Amino acid sequence: MTKADIEEVVKRYPFVIKAIKNGEACAVFYVGNRKKSIEITDEVKEVYEILDEIYERETDFDVLRMIDGIRGGRSDVAILQDVHWQKNAYYERKSRFWGKIFECCIYRRLVTYEEIMEILNDF
Repeated sequence: MTKADIEEVVKRYPFVIKAIKNGEACAVFYVGNRKKSIEITDEVKEVYEILDEIYERETDFDVLRMIDGIRGGRSDVAILQDVHWQKNAYYERKSRFWGKIFECCIYRRLVTYEEIMEILNDF
């Protein structure tokens, strides 16, 4: 999986988790007028396990609200209304949250070596 794949899976959490609970092989949803789908694989399920583990271990109430908002498919503006942070602090914490998910995916070998090297070239 690539970093973009992981972010897409997490962003579309409500649609994918519904498909997993219904035992479907693919989550189908619309973004604007375009029909999109995400195949339900073991890797996708593992990303959700990581997300659940991060949620269970988190102690900061505002970070938990942010994760709930992301899991609910809410926009950044809507989530910002629920947390007690300034805009810059929110985006910094959100970036750290995405980094934590990605690092856990690397640890579980969901990300290829080439993807890691490609991301390191961006620095």
